[in-house]
Amino acid sequence: MRILFIRHAQSTNNLLWDQTGSSDGRSSDPTLTELGIKQSLALCDYFGRYLALNSRGSFPDTKNIYLYSSLMWRSLQTAQPIADEYSLPILGLRDLHEVGGVYLKDPETELNVGLPGKKPSDLQRAFPRLQFVQEPDEQGWYNAAYESDDQAHARAKRLMDWLINRHRNSPHVVVLVSHGAFFNYFMNELLGINPPYRGWFVMNNTGVTQIEVEEEEIYVLFVNRVDHLPADWIS
Repeated sequence: MRILFIRHAQSTNNLLWDQTGSSDGRSSDPTLTELGIKQSLALCDYFGRYLALNSRGSFPDTKNIYLYSSLMWRSLQTAQPIADEYSLPILGLRDLHEVGGVYLKDPETELNVGLPGKKPSDLQRAFPRLQFVQEPDEQGWYNAAYESDDQAHARAKRLMDWLINRHRNSPHVVVLVSHGAFFNYFMNELLGINPPYRGWFVMNNTGVTQIEVEEEEIYVLFVNRVDHLPADWIS
Protein backbone atom coordinates (compact mmCIF):
# COMPACT_ATOMS: atom_id res chain seq x y z
CA MET A 1 0.00 0.00 0.00
CA ARG A 2 1.02 3.57 -0.61
CA ILE A 3 0.18 6.37 1.82
CA LEU A 4 -0.12 10.03 0.86
CA PHE A 5 -0.43 12.03 4.07
CA ILE A 6 -1.66 15.59 3.46
CA ARG A 7 -1.89 18.37 5.99
CA HIS A 8 -5.02 20.51 5.54
CA ALA A 9 -4.83 23.95 3.91
CA GLN A 10 -4.44 27.14 5.95
CA SER A 11 -7.19 27.59 8.55
CA THR A 12 -8.29 30.69 10.41
CA ASN A 13 -6.51 29.33 13.49
CA ASN A 14 -3.27 28.97 11.52
CA LEU A 15 -3.60 32.57 10.34
CA LEU A 16 -4.35 33.77 13.87
CA TRP A 17 -1.17 32.11 15.15
CA ASP A 18 0.91 33.50 12.25
CA GLN A 19 -0.36 37.02 12.93
CA THR A 20 -0.34 37.06 16.74
CA GLY A 21 1.72 34.11 17.99
CA SER A 22 -1.22 33.32 20.25
CA SER A 23 -4.19 30.96 20.32
CA ASP A 24 -6.41 33.50 22.08
CA GLY A 25 -9.62 33.75 20.11
CA ARG A 26 -9.14 30.44 18.28
CA SER A 27 -12.07 28.47 16.89
CA SER A 28 -12.75 24.94 18.08
CA ASP A 29 -13.26 23.86 14.46
CA PRO A 30 -11.98 26.54 12.07
CA THR A 31 -12.66 26.92 8.37
CA LEU A 32 -10.13 27.62 5.63
CA THR A 33 -8.92 31.14 4.91
CA GLU A 34 -9.01 32.64 1.41
CA LEU A 35 -5.40 31.52 1.03
CA GLY A 36 -6.34 28.07 2.32
CA ILE A 37 -8.99 27.72 -0.38
CA LYS A 38 -6.41 28.69 -3.03
CA GLN A 39 -3.98 26.14 -1.57
CA SER A 40 -6.57 23.36 -1.66
CA LEU A 41 -7.41 24.07 -5.32
CA ALA A 42 -3.72 24.22 -6.26
CA LEU A 43 -3.17 20.88 -4.52
CA CYS A 44 -6.05 19.37 -6.47
CA ASP A 45 -4.71 20.69 -9.80
CA TYR A 46 -1.30 19.12 -9.12
CA PHE A 47 -2.49 16.00 -7.35
CA GLY A 48 -2.23 13.69 -10.36
CA ARG A 49 1.53 14.24 -10.39
CA TYR A 50 1.81 13.17 -6.78
CA LEU A 51 -0.24 10.07 -7.59
CA ALA A 52 2.23 9.19 -10.37
CA LEU A 53 5.29 9.69 -8.14
CA ASN A 54 5.86 6.15 -6.90
CA SER A 55 8.36 3.35 -7.15
CA ARG A 56 6.53 1.88 -10.15
CA GLY A 57 6.18 5.20 -11.96
CA SER A 58 2.56 4.53 -12.88
CA PHE A 59 -0.76 6.30 -12.27
CA PRO A 60 -3.05 4.20 -10.05
CA ASP A 61 -6.48 3.02 -11.07
CA THR A 62 -8.93 5.38 -9.35
CA LYS A 63 -10.76 2.36 -7.88
CA ASN A 64 -7.62 1.80 -5.78
CA ILE A 65 -7.58 5.33 -4.33
CA TYR A 66 -9.03 5.64 -0.82
CA LEU A 67 -9.51 9.25 0.24
CA TYR A 68 -9.74 9.42 4.04
CA SER A 69 -10.24 12.68 5.90
CA SER A 70 -10.38 13.98 9.43
CA LEU A 71 -13.89 15.11 10.30
CA MET A 72 -12.63 18.57 11.17
CA TRP A 73 -14.02 21.18 8.79
CA ARG A 74 -10.64 22.39 7.47
CA SER A 75 -9.63 18.88 6.43
CA LEU A 76 -12.95 18.15 4.73
CA GLN A 77 -12.65 21.45 2.83
CA THR A 78 -9.17 20.41 1.71
CA ALA A 79 -10.31 16.96 0.61
CA GLN A 80 -13.40 18.15 -1.25
CA PRO A 81 -11.75 19.40 -4.50
CA ILE A 82 -9.82 16.11 -4.85
CA ALA A 83 -12.99 14.10 -4.25
CA ASP A 84 -14.83 16.12 -6.89
CA GLU A 85 -12.01 15.95 -9.43
CA TYR A 86 -11.53 12.18 -9.16
CA SER A 87 -15.15 11.25 -8.34
CA LEU A 88 -14.15 9.75 -4.99
CA PRO A 89 -16.08 9.49 -1.75
CA ILE A 90 -14.58 11.31 1.22
CA LEU A 91 -14.18 8.59 3.83
CA GLY A 92 -14.61 10.39 7.14
CA LEU A 93 -12.32 8.77 9.68
CA ARG A 94 -12.59 10.00 13.26
CA ASP A 95 -9.08 8.88 14.24
CA LEU A 96 -7.51 11.40 11.82
CA HIS A 97 -8.49 14.41 13.94
CA GLU A 98 -5.94 16.87 15.32
CA VAL A 99 -4.24 16.23 18.64
CA GLY A 100 -6.50 17.40 21.48
CA GLY A 101 -9.73 16.95 19.53
CA VAL A 102 -12.45 19.58 19.34
CA TYR A 103 -11.95 21.91 22.31
CA LEU A 104 -11.77 25.41 23.70
CA LYS A 105 -10.08 26.78 26.80
CA ASP A 106 -12.34 27.54 29.76
CA PRO A 107 -11.56 31.19 30.65
CA GLU A 108 -12.18 30.57 34.36
CA THR A 109 -10.18 27.38 34.88
CA GLU A 110 -7.69 27.82 31.98
CA LEU A 111 -8.30 24.14 31.17
CA ASN A 112 -9.02 22.82 27.70
CA VAL A 113 -12.56 21.47 27.51
CA GLY A 114 -13.68 18.95 24.89
CA LEU A 115 -16.70 19.85 22.76
CA PRO A 116 -19.13 17.75 20.67
CA GLY A 117 -18.01 18.92 17.23
CA LYS A 118 -20.26 19.32 14.21
CA LYS A 119 -23.31 17.10 13.83
CA PRO A 120 -22.77 14.40 11.17
CA SER A 121 -25.93 15.46 9.36
CA ASP A 122 -24.58 19.02 9.08
CA LEU A 123 -21.28 17.71 7.72
CA GLN A 124 -23.01 15.62 5.08
CA ARG A 125 -25.10 18.58 3.95
CA ALA A 126 -21.95 20.65 3.51
CA PHE A 127 -19.88 17.81 2.00
CA PRO A 128 -22.19 15.57 -0.08
CA ARG A 129 -19.40 13.09 -0.91
CA LEU A 130 -18.75 12.40 2.78
CA GLN A 131 -19.24 8.83 3.99
CA PHE A 132 -18.52 7.87 7.60
CA VAL A 133 -16.17 4.94 8.18
CA GLN A 134 -17.64 4.44 11.65
CA GLU A 135 -21.15 5.38 12.75
CA PRO A 136 -20.79 8.81 14.43
CA ASP A 137 -22.66 10.28 17.37
CA GLU A 138 -25.41 12.47 15.91
CA GLN A 139 -24.97 14.93 18.79
CA GLY A 140 -21.48 15.69 17.50
CA TRP A 141 -18.86 13.49 15.85
CA TYR A 142 -16.18 14.17 18.51
CA ASN A 143 -18.21 14.38 21.73
CA ALA A 144 -15.35 13.57 24.10
CA ALA A 145 -13.02 15.15 26.62
CA TYR A 146 -9.87 17.00 25.62
CA GLU A 147 -7.42 14.40 24.32
CA SER A 148 -4.27 13.80 26.38
CA ASP A 149 -0.83 13.14 24.92
CA ASP A 150 -1.02 9.45 25.86
CA GLN A 151 -4.42 9.15 24.20
CA ALA A 152 -3.08 10.75 21.02
CA HIS A 153 -0.22 8.21 20.93
CA ALA A 154 -2.68 5.37 21.42
CA ARG A 155 -4.88 6.75 18.63
CA ALA A 156 -1.93 6.92 16.23
CA LYS A 157 -1.14 3.26 16.94
CA ARG A 158 -4.79 2.28 16.54
CA LEU A 159 -4.99 4.09 13.21
CA MET A 160 -1.77 2.55 11.93
CA ASP A 161 -2.90 -0.96 12.88
CA TRP A 162 -6.29 -0.38 11.23
CA LEU A 163 -4.75 0.90 7.99
CA ILE A 164 -2.28 -1.96 7.76
CA ASN A 165 -4.97 -4.57 8.46
CA ARG A 166 -7.22 -3.06 5.80
CA HIS A 167 -4.74 -2.12 3.04
CA ARG A 168 -1.47 -4.00 3.47
CA ASN A 169 -0.18 -6.04 0.48
CA SER A 170 -2.61 -4.26 -1.81
CA PRO A 171 -2.21 -1.80 -4.72
CA HIS A 172 -4.24 0.76 -2.75
CA VAL A 173 -3.25 4.41 -2.52
CA VAL A 174 -4.36 5.58 0.92
CA VAL A 175 -4.77 9.36 1.02
CA LEU A 176 -4.98 10.77 4.56
CA VAL A 177 -6.08 14.41 4.90
CA SER A 178 -5.24 15.30 8.46
CA HIS A 179 -3.24 17.66 10.67
CA GLY A 180 0.29 18.81 11.39
CA ALA A 181 0.67 17.76 15.01
CA PHE A 182 -1.03 14.41 14.44
CA PHE A 183 1.36 13.78 11.54
CA ASN A 184 4.17 13.64 14.10
CA TYR A 185 2.38 11.07 16.24
CA PHE A 186 1.60 9.07 13.11
CA MET A 187 5.19 9.12 11.83
CA ASN A 188 6.69 8.25 15.21
CA GLU A 189 4.35 5.26 15.43
CA LEU A 190 5.01 4.21 11.84
CA LEU A 191 8.79 4.39 12.22
CA GLY A 192 8.90 2.91 15.73
CA ILE A 193 10.41 6.04 17.31
CA ASN A 194 10.08 5.93 21.08
CA PRO A 195 9.76 8.93 23.42
CA PRO A 196 11.28 11.22 24.48
CA TYR A 197 11.16 12.80 21.02
CA ARG A 198 13.93 15.22 20.10
CA GLY A 199 12.66 16.35 16.72
CA TRP A 200 9.59 17.48 14.82
CA PHE A 201 8.34 16.67 11.34
CA VAL A 202 7.42 20.02 9.80
CA MET A 203 4.35 19.97 7.56
CA ASN A 204 3.24 23.11 5.74
CA ASN A 205 -0.39 23.62 4.85
CA THR A 206 -1.24 21.12 2.05
CA GLY A 207 2.23 19.59 2.43
CA VAL A 208 2.32 16.04 1.02
CA THR A 209 4.29 13.08 2.41
CA GLN A 210 4.51 9.75 0.59
CA ILE A 211 5.18 6.40 2.26
CA GLU A 212 5.18 2.89 0.83
CA VAL A 213 4.54 -0.14 3.05
CA GLU A 214 5.62 -3.47 1.57
CA GLU A 215 5.57 -6.59 3.71
CA GLU A 216 7.62 -5.57 6.77
CA GLU A 217 9.47 -2.73 5.00
CA ILE A 218 8.58 0.97 5.18
CA TYR A 219 9.90 3.43 2.60
CA VAL A 220 9.51 7.18 3.11
CA LEU A 221 9.78 8.57 -0.41
CA PHE A 222 9.35 12.25 0.43
CA VAL A 223 8.11 14.51 3.23
CA ASN A 224 6.24 17.84 3.11
CA ARG A 225 6.33 18.49 -0.63
CA VAL A 226 4.60 21.69 -1.68
CA ASP A 227 5.51 21.64 -5.37
CA HIS A 228 1.95 22.70 -6.14
CA LEU A 229 2.21 26.05 -4.33
CA PRO A 230 3.78 29.34 -5.46
CA ALA A 231 6.39 30.46 -2.95
CA ASP A 232 4.18 33.23 -1.57
CA TRP A 233 1.34 30.76 -0.91
CA ILE A 234 3.39 28.54 1.41
CA SER A 235 2.21 28.77 5.02
